[in-house]
Order: sequence, then structure tokens, then C-alpha cells
Amino acid sequence: MRDSSKKGLKMAIALAALALALTACGGSKDDNKNNASPSASESASSSASPSASASASPSAEASAPASSEAAAGFKTFKDSTYGTTLQYPEDWTFQENIGGAIVAFLSPKESDSDLFQENINFLIQDLGGQEVKLADYVEATKQQLGTLITDFKLEDEGSEAEDGVEAYHLLYSGKQGDYTLKWQQSFAIIEGKAYVITYTAESGSFDKFVEQAGSIAESWDY
Repeated sequence: MRDSSKKGLKMAIALAALALALTACGGSKDDNKNNASPSASESASSSASPSASASASPSAEASAPASSEAAAGFKTFKDSTYGTTLQYPEDWTFQENIGGAIVAFLSPKESDSDLFQENINFLIQDLGGQEVKLADYVEATKQQLGTLITDFKLEDEGSEAEDGVEAYHLLYSGKQGDYTLKWQQSFAIIEGKAYVITYTAESGSFDKFVEQAGSIAESWDY
């Protein structure tokens, strides 16, 4: 790969990693504004793209069509940039345009003392015409994880193909700020764009919300 391509790939992965870091979301489930964890956002802000800001999202009424379009107990989200749609549980909330991600869905708080909301975010990264292989994209991401996550541990990884599209999956854990977290992340490259899905949870709550997060991921119509 040419040096210029390597530089471009590094920048692309930096944005994906930034979105990953910003998945440490806290705050009230009734507050969709500025509730990204300060420790997560500040740790990556020095390398942030200008578009990677924790700005308030548009209202749910403006972004999410009527729930009648979704399965029972779910609402439908449609983003205005790519026109992609997702279905999410009606007791979850969402934030848009954080860290370059299209949207992040946040689980309901488990109690008044619950300071971290498990969440899943979706990123589409334009690779700028580079012919990037999925293996290279994933490898570059893994190399950066250790700089963003304290006590980073890769627990599992693997690939699979569905409908002719190859996807790669990572499962890893570590610490960000005061939180001990676990991540499940999936990658695919389709027609010059990287598609990244990241589920983030406190280690003790990972299994509690992973099925709902998986349902959201499976509903992604891009």
C-alpha cells in the first residue's frame, strides 16, 4: 500500500476509533442532549475530525417515523444523510452525529444510581476511493485500541460471509475512566465504504442487553 494510502487509512480508522471511544454514554435516559461521558470524549478529542462533535440530536419526532412502521415494541429510526433505517426498542433512546457515527442507541437506566447506559452505534466511513482490504482496516483498528482503552484485552475475533459480504467481528474488554467495559464490534467494507457497528456495555451488564443490541443491528437497512 502506498504511503498516502496508509496515511488515509490511519485517518479513517482514527475516526472509527473515536466513535468507539464516544460510546461510553451516561446520563439520564430522558436527556438526549450532551450526555456523552466526558472522560470518553476528552480522551479522543485531540485527534477528532471537525465533524466529530457531541452536538444535540434533532428531536425524535423529526428523525423517527411513526412506530407503526416497526415491529411491536420497537420504533423506526431513519437518518437524513444516508437514508438508512434501524428499528430500536421503544424504551431505548438515541443520539445522532456523535464521533462521526450516524446514530447511537442507549439502553434504559437500570436504576437511579446507574451512571452508564449500554449502547450500540452505527458508523459509515467513506474511504475516499482507497482500495482498502477488510483485514487491513481491522488490523489498523486493533492497533489503535490499546491507545484508547486501558488494560485492553482482545477476547475473540473471527470473520463470516453473508449474502456475498464478508464481515469481521471483534470482542474485547478494558477500562475507560471509571468504567470496566466490554465491546462487541463488527466491520464490513462495501463499495468503498466501511460499515462499523459497536456495542458497548459494562462487563456485568453485557449479556443483559446484548440480545436487544443484536436485534437493532440486524434491523439495519443500508
